[in-house]
Amino acid sequence: MNRIAVTVICGFLGAGKTTLLNRMVQRDDAGRLAVIVNDFGELNIDAAIIAEVTDAVYSLQNGCICCTVQEDLLAQLVSLSQLSPRLERIVIECSGVSDPQRILQTLAYPQLRAQLQLDAVITVVDGVGYSSLEGEFARLSRAQVACADLVLLNKTDLLAPQELAVIRSKLGARVPVIETVYAELPDSLLLSDRGEAGSLKMLPATTRHDQLFESWLWQSPQALDPERFRQWLAQIPPQVFRVKGLVHLQGIQAPQWLQHVGQRSQFSAAQNSDAQQAVQLVFIARRGSELRESLGRSLEACLIAA
Repeated sequence: MNRIAVTVICGFLGAGKTTLLNRMVQRDDAGRLAVIVNDFGELNIDAAIIAEVTDAVYSLQNGCICCTVQEDLLAQLVSLSQLSPRLERIVIECSGVSDPQRILQTLAYPQLRAQLQLDAVITVVDGVGYSSLEGEFARLSRAQVACADLVLLNKTDLLAPQELAVIRSKLGARVPVIETVYAELPDSLLLSDRGEAGSLKMLPATTRHDQLFESWLWQSPQALDPERFRQWLAQIPPQVFRVKGLVHLQGIQAPQWLQHVGQRSQFSAAQNSDAQQAVQLVFIARRGSELRESLGRSLEACLIAA
């Protein structure tokens, strides 16, 4: 019996993992594919986005896949390996706070070894934000790169040639590094059979990520004023790594998916949203930043009066 190929997608918060995963599952030749999406926040926004293009999405949320929900990952993989007709591939999108080597160790458990084969670890790197990470956050990002069989250096359209050369040097990757825009990986490298399993690279464990990051959910039944909200996004402090979610904006009929990292925001129309609230935003920030209340108050000023 052929083992099911497993592709692991990792990378720091906001690097472009969900964009890459979207490209993978929309391919005509993707075959029988299941997707496991882990999100660190209370709502699994990434899973909801991917669910618009495939119904084979399994969500692991409200915890880091390599710390607090690792047992859930094991149970989900065992279940998927027993599906009939048999899957051809499982793609795991790790939370941006995850150290992928612990996911790779899970794939080596006795319950899974005969069923699953690691195909590759693809690490997406935010070309704009990589150099600004410090301390344990930089160490985590380096661990994600060190585990990779293939590195996508993303958002290269926002970098000057000299900046690009500096980042390539800092990466120090011993595996192929592909420069991408919007995680547009060449077709020849998407879901390709590589013939042998990726290798498990044992590295010193990073700090538990629930000790580095905190996450919270902000919701409102009222829509947002587009101009005030864009001004609010431009003033988010650097201690906040990520803001993402679903928002209703006054004057725009379709609800919008928001993806915000650094000083960049991206909106895209949501196709099948059944959210009970007009605004659902997940924040991921440096632990101890104490920004939850102040950001909530300033967000309230962006709401349209009921």
